[in-house]
Amino acid sequence: METPADRHIDGAISQELLKQLAYNEKMSELGRISAGVVHELNAPLSVIISASQLIMREADVPEFVREMVARISSEALRLSHMTRGLLNFSSQEETESGGEADVNLTVGFVLDFLDYEAARRGVTLLRKLDYHLPVVEVGANLLKQVLLNIIMNALQAMEQDGGSLMVETLAPEPGKVSIVIADTGPGIPAAALTKIFNPYFTTKKPGEGTGLGLFVTKTLVENLGGSIGVRSTEGEGTTFTVTFVVEG
Repeated sequence: METPADRHIDGAISQELLKQLAYNEKMSELGRISAGVVHELNAPLSVIISASQLIMREADVPEFVREMVARISSEALRLSHMTRGLLNFSSQEETESGGEADVNLTVGFVLDFLDYEAARRGVTLLRKLDYHLPVVEVGANLLKQVLLNIIMNALQAMEQDGGSLMVETLAPEPGKVSIVIADTGPGIPAAALTKIFNPYFTTKKPGEGTGLGLFVTKTLVENLGGSIGVRSTEGEGTTFTVTFVVEG
């Protein structure tokens, strides 16, 4: 028999779900608008880069002007890479589990994309990649989303004290490919470690997280035929390991 307490719990969950759906819809609309803005930014950035390169080819340009133009070109290239990355993430292609992904290229793309976010938090991004690994049978954009969720979680946890984050790719055994994401952050309390993949569970302050990021990440990985594990020590850091089976 349903009790008033049960109805209260169901109502609370429904309200939370409604809030999350409304937020997701808002972010989806914002994403569509942003994709158009980003696309428009690429044209002037291309003109700036081309003009800068033409100026630097001139023989009679003073050295101080050449250095300034080189800086302009470098910053325009950086922004161009960032906007292309945003367009790539906003693409609706590869939303199914099918397709292939080179884990090293995907890791490199995500780390380059998050370089600014890491730098402003005082976090050094490191990579240790095995370039002999086979491709994995997963959609590249879904794999990017998995890595983005895990790494952004780590960066947010390290916001106060900085540190480093290492992403390593390896074959732990024949027929498997793993991506290991290890940070030197504050770690996860033992009591919370068994709950971090539960929906709506979060250790963040109210308003800073939905508690769905790692739940969605685990669901995505398992839907792609993989597995995800975590180990953590308070005060030392956290390590996530994502593993996929590959065809022999």
